[in-house]
Amino acid sequence: MVAALPFLTLPAQAGSVTASSIWDKSNAIERARQQLPAGAVVTAERCQETEVGMGNYRYLCTVEFSQPVPAATTDQ
Repeated sequence: MVAALPFLTLPAQAGSVTASSIWDKSNAIERARQQLPAGAVVTAERCQETEVGMGNYRYLCTVEFSQPVPAATTDQ
């Protein structure tokens, strides 16, 4: 007989979302965060700033996240 162990830590799924903006880094991060799945926990944010013309920049930001894996249900 296998006993249920309710206090074990469930594995997490990880992923990332990337978005860009011509306005600023904050806007690019906000756009990426809007794409996160429900229940996601942000684990890191990073941005790249690229000059695309004289004095014009594009911001490319990636938000990394983890998300708990739903517990499997069993019929008893």
